[in-house]
Amino acid sequence: MSFTEEWFDSTSQDRLATLARSVDALEGIVVEIGSWEGRSTCVLANAIRPRPVIAVDTWNGSPGEISAELAAQRDVYGQFITNVKVLTGGNVIPVRKGWREFVPTITDPVALCFIDAEHTYEEVRDNIAAILPLMAPGGVICGDDAGHPPVREAVLELLHPNDDVLVQGNVWSYIVPEHRVSDLATKYAKVAAEPSDIYLHLPRFVELVKQSNAKTVIELGTRTGVSTIAWLYALEQTGGHLWSVDIDAKPPIGDYPHWTFIQGDDCKPDIQTQLPTQADIVFIDTSHHYEHTLRELRGYRSFVKKGGLMVLHDTELPIPEGAPASDPTYPVKRAVEKFISETGFRWLNIPECWGLGIIEVV
Repeated sequence: MSFTEEWFDSTSQDRLATLARSVDALEGIVVEIGSWEGRSTCVLANAIRPRPVIAVDTWNGSPGEISAELAAQRDVYGQFITNVKVLTGGNVIPVRKGWREFVPTITDPVALCFIDAEHTYEEVRDNIAAILPLMAPGGVICGDDAGHPPVREAVLELLHPNDDVLVQGNVWSYIVPEHRVSDLATKYAKVAAEPSDIYLHLPRFVELVKQSNAKTVIELGTRTGVSTIAWLYALEQTGGHLWSVDIDAKPPIGDYPHWTFIQGDDCKPDIQTQLPTQADIVFIDTSHHYEHTLRELRGYRSFVKKGGLMVLHDTELPIPEGAPASDPTYPVKRAVEKFISETGFRWLNIPECWGLGIIEVV
């Protein structure tokens, strides 16, 4: 047996053993993402024996990192097998594949996941985002190289400084709250923190749903699904349902039981008949052309219950893409103003992030 590289020092080993023992009474599997020659694997296995450790690694090293060069020169996997055979009680289950292949196969809750694979920001961020919804309440997500800037950035972005993110030695750790962290909570945290043309409005969407305890939201226009994630996250908390309509294909953000996606023209009767007749909120973010927006406002007014809201993005966009030459500047805002003059409703315009109009239906 031997460990060639000194990549996991004694302080980090002690910390990992303590974390592993902390989930002793918690049901679920223990997973290690990135094992190399098995130094951390042996620590985990001996701390929780006879409970098994599922060690997931390609044993080919990480692309672009020194580990890939080293793996090309020697049999790292063979050394791993020798080390765990000698140093553990036989409670290690090796899985020779990448974590992106392995994580979708998980069917049991995860009590502890130790992440020490590729150290890029994207890999660590994606790994945390994928495993977080699978964690048992009270479980532990942890990893090595907390001092490496890309790792630290990903950890703090997804798990947030105001949550229980602890760094001791070179190991970061996070205790999953007793209430189950949802997949949507993770996705919402990401899109709300990532600059886009709408990200500053996403917390407003969540607040609008929570303040009114909205149960039904109709979304016209999804694009890549950024706003969709915010509406879904909010409605998950109220027990509500989102209906989304877009002329383009469904955005690839996953499937959720409280989401119905309909592909088609939202102004067509055959599409509208598939929607609920009374909604708490109708959100409009489609072509942004004047006549089309005005048609949507007039057509969907009857879908909003009294006291509900019509919300429109891009009120401060001067010339939308593909707008006809006959359109006025700021066509969404002008359409809202025309609609307000016809109905007597009140509206609020928030100028940031290309503008957001909120109309109260009375």
